[in-house]
Amino acid sequence: MKKLISLTSLLLLSCLAVFAQETKKLKEVQAANLWAPSSIKIDGALKEWGDSFQAYNKATKLYYTLSNDDKNIYLAIKSTDAINNNKIIAGGITLTINTDGKKKEKDAFSLTYPVIQRTTRTMRGPGGGAPGMPGRSMTITMGPGGGPGGPGGQPVDSAMIKAAHERTIAAAKEIKVAGFKDITDSLVSIYNEYGIKAAIGYNALGNFTYEMAIPIKLLNLKSDGQELNYNVKVNGIVIPAAMMQAMSEGGNGGGGSDGGQRIVTFGGPGGGGGGQRGGGGGNFQEMTSPSDFWGKYTLAKNQ
Repeated sequence: MKKLISLTSLLLLSCLAVFAQETKKLKEVQAANLWAPSSIKIDGALKEWGDSFQAYNKATKLYYTLSNDDKNIYLAIKSTDAINNNKIIAGGITLTINTDGKKKEKDAFSLTYPVIQRTTRTMRGPGGGAPGMPGRSMTITMGPGGGPGGPGGQPVDSAMIKAAHERTIAAAKEIKVAGFKDITDSLVSIYNEYGIKAAIGYNALGNFTYEMAIPIKLLNLKSDGQELNYNVKVNGIVIPAAMMQAMSEGGNGGGGSDGGQRIVTFGGPGGGGGGQRGGGGGNFQEMTSPSDFWGKYTLAKNQ
């Protein structure tokens, strides 16, 4: 039995070493342009890419590839970090495209996905007072299906995780858009008439996967050779300043079933990550802090 455990541990360490080496080889920001696979399908499965990406960005913890054909620009993403996955579900990923040669969000095109309708939960504030009491309660938005880790941050089984992933995918039906003169609505369905496509999924290892297609004609670009600047941002949870202040003060005083401590549950229907008790914690800061990067891309020509 000990030999079996030892062999399993060695195999796991070997896999982790290979993973670290592959990540190290990738650039932080994609260096070259790429013609998209002819078989590309926006379904969140990433089968066309064979789990191969052009870059791994440490700031956003995203593997990604930007590509194009003569009709669309495509963004493919994978996230293997459980907290980052929950952060994405909480606030979506925003792709900003500036066609004026500037690294600026102003007057640029932007698309945020997934946008998931959220339920509201009440959390005990400093002092552990009952919900509804002024200065003693806080609310935070969560995705459908509840927070990760089950009640009280307890582990959940694979069936529960799979069900939570399915709820997340089913709820990811809207894209937030801005800067498109032909689109008057700020939210559009993934089944829209503009040709914008987006989908999310989870692979066999539970990693988050993401695909998006944006028609080149909506960006007023030529079909090849034109340069653009792009920004990829993992938004995270947006919490009002007053709530942040209350949460940073910590749990002082008695009362409440948790002895004055706050309970913050991260993520949404995607599962993973676990809860955080008491004064903030690194996970909470990460969940509420946007992370992003800028890159430059030249539309590829079909070879």
